[in-house]
Amino acid sequence: MNTLTKENKEEVLKQSAEKDVKTPARIYSPNVDVFETEAELLFRVEMPGVDQSSVEISIEKDQLILEGKFVPPAESRGQVRLAEYREGNYFRKFTIGKAIHSDKATAKMKNGILELTIPKMEPKKTKIEIQK
Repeated sequence: MNTLTKENKEEVLKQSAEKDVKTPARIYSPNVDVFETEAELLFRVEMPGVDQSSVEISIEKDQLILEGKFVPPAESRGQVRLAEYREGNYFRKFTIGKAIHSDKATAKMKNGILELTIPKMEPKKTKIEIQK
């Protein structure tokens, strides 16, 4: 029979705590729908349970990076019997091959869905005169 002494229990708990610290957080890849019109790009990103304050959106050169952290709410309704939602980070990265106005991008979040709209630049038109 294998029983833990008080000292062994403390050592097991200490090792478990150390493992938790070293265990990287889960990384979720959210589902994303991308729409394009003549004027803009629209990204619809599924991030259930993510608080708006933890969402980060960045655009550098032609890379769009979407990040968000999910922390499950503390449950006070009794003992947890099944928990499939775990703490983790959402992450997606896209290469945008279009000329865009990143400074005019807008985002809103409702019911776990992030909607990001990025206006596209109008193609630069240059008229070239033919010399006589």
